[in-house]
Amino acid sequence: MGDIINKKTKRTSFKTAAFALGISIVADALDYLAAPIFSMPIIGDVFDVIVTGLLYSITKSKVSVIMNLAEFIPFVGDFLPVYTVSTLIWILREHDYESFIKKLLELISNSAKRLYFINNPLTVKNTF
Repeated sequence: MGDIINKKTKRTSFKTAAFALGISIVADALDYLAAPIFSMPIIGDVFDVIVTGLLYSITKSKVSVIMNLAEFIPFVGDFLPVYTVSTLIWILREHDYESFIKKLLELISNSAKRLYFINNPLTVKNTF
C-alpha cells in the first residue's frame, strides 16, 4: 500500500515520437489541402475520429485527445495544425522539456534585465 507508482518511468522512443509526428503532419496537411472534401460533416468527422484514435493509440495521452477535439469545431479545425501542435506538446511533456523551456525563459528574462540595467545605470538603486 505504501508503494507509489511513478507514471513517467517509461519514456517513449524516438521512433514512436517520429511516427506520431509524421502522422500528425500528414493528417494536418490532408486537412488543409483536402478542405473541400473533409469540410463535409460526415466525411470530415470520420477522418478526425480515425486520426484522433490512431494518435491516442500511439501516445496514450488524454491531453492530446482533448486538444485534438478542436478539429471538430467547424472552420477552426480545418485550418489550424491541431494534430501537429498536440503531438509536439506531447513530445515536449514526455521528454521533460518543460523544465528546460522554463529555465531558458528564465535565462532570457534575467539577461534582458541585466542588459536594461547596463544600458540605464541611473535606474539601479543601491540597497546598502
